[in-house]
Amino acid sequence: MTTPECFGCGDSIPGGLEILGQYLCPNCEAELIRTKVGKLDYQNWIDHWKRFWEQTGIDLKDLNDQA
Repeated sequence: MTTPECFGCGDSIPGGLEILGQYLCPNCEAELIRTKVGKLDYQNWIDHWKRFWEQTGIDLKDLNDQA
């Protein structure tokens, strides 16, 4: 079984998380947890998560309507 490509860094490191069909490697998971609001890394992660939601194809507005 091959490890998918991480949506954070593009690497295929085993042991990460699969979230809605997207993969986050353990290194990026640890980096995300350490990231402080207002730092440059924080904005980078916001950009990664925007791409994550675009790749899932899920419309967040539809989820809000169901809540």
